[in-house]
Formats: sequence, C-alpha cells, structure tokens
Amino acid sequence: MEPSKKYNDTTNKEIYCKSCFEEIHLSPIRRAIEKNPLLCDKCISKIEKKLVIRKFEGIPILFLSNYSGIMESWLMNFKEYKDVELAPCFLSIFLPFIRLLFPFHTFVPLPSSKERIEKRGFDHLSMILQASKLPFLSCLEKRSSGEQKNKSFIERRKDKGISLLPNASQLQGKRVVLFDDVLTTGSTFLESLKQIQKIEVKSIHGLILMDHHEGQDFQIK
Repeated sequence: MEPSKKYNDTTNKEIYCKSCFEEIHLSPIRRAIEKNPLLCDKCISKIEKKLVIRKFEGIPILFLSNYSGIMESWLMNFKEYKDVELAPCFLSIFLPFIRLLFPFHTFVPLPSSKERIEKRGFDHLSMILQASKLPFLSCLEKRSSGEQKNKSFIERRKDKGISLLPNASQLQGKRVVLFDDVLTTGSTFLESLKQIQKIEVKSIHGLILMDHHEGQDFQIK
C-alpha cells in the first residue's frame, strides 16, 4: 500500500491509537464528535498546545506547539523511520481551529530537496496536509544544499535555492498559508515567502507545527 493511502480504517470495531497502539476507548463526547479517532486520551494530553500568533516580516504565523515532547518524537518517527500512519495525527486536534482561522485558504508546503524526498519516499509536509484534508498546492522546489544540521547558523541563513514551479500561477488572487513542520532559523520560510510574494496573491499567513527558533540575529516581530 502506498504511504499516502495508509490512514486509519474505522471499519473495525476496535480502534487503536496511532501513537501508542493502545485501544482507543471513546467517551460519549468524543464518539459524538469524531468520525475517525486517531489518538487515545493519554496521547492527546501529551501534546503541548501553544497556539501563538507572531509576525515575521509582517506575516502572521500561527505556532501550534513547541519542538519537544510527543510531537518531536512523532516527527522523528515520521520523517526518519517513515511511520506514515502518523501523518494525520500532527494537525488532528488543531483542525477545527485551523479551519476556523483559515477558511478558503490554500496551504503551500515549504519545500524539501529532491534528494530528501527521494530518500524518504514521500513529501512529508504534503502528506500531512493531504491526510488532514486541507486544500494545498505544492508549488515550491528546493535544490539540494546538504544536511542542515551539519551547517552553521550563518550558513543556514544563506540562499536556500528555492524557486517557484509553473503551477504556482494557480495561487493568483488566493489566500495562501505557508506550512512547515519546524521553524528554526526562519531562512527557509523567508525564501519561500519571497517567492510567493512574486505572485499576486490576496494574503499570506504562516502555519508552523513546532517552534524551535534559534539564533540572536533572527527576530520575529
């Protein structure tokens, strides 16, 4: 089965948590609200909810959580160990708020290099958006620049080699949300923002799963 197709199957009477693999015992409230439960109450309680909006280069960015705890663990298992079953979990508890805040918006995943996508076997940000049933357009590409973790802070702030794909013209006149998993230096977000600003879009916002901001030279204002 392709990774993008491996999501929760609610046809079974017993439903298991995508994170801890324990059986999910739904409360009456959850049973009434959730058609496709993904996580048990215990794992949900471990998610650190941040829900802070800050501005970067005049663009409002919504941060959902900090880079720590269960979300950090999920991201490692998802990206490094290809646990694609976690794809719908990242945004699951935040979706009602996201849909309320960003109605009629198109989400644009920030790009990974082709080498990383080929090695992983999937574009992890696009998969998260697809699994969460959010409208998105993959219209940015990034040339290989080596492993970020092996570079200094200054090196990571240099040109990321990000450019627009031909399908980016579909964003003209639309409300755009730039989506990324972790904000560290902000350089990838900035380069992606510059590219999207070349298009006559109606508005631009940011959505970041986890805040991992570092470096004194980088200011979110």
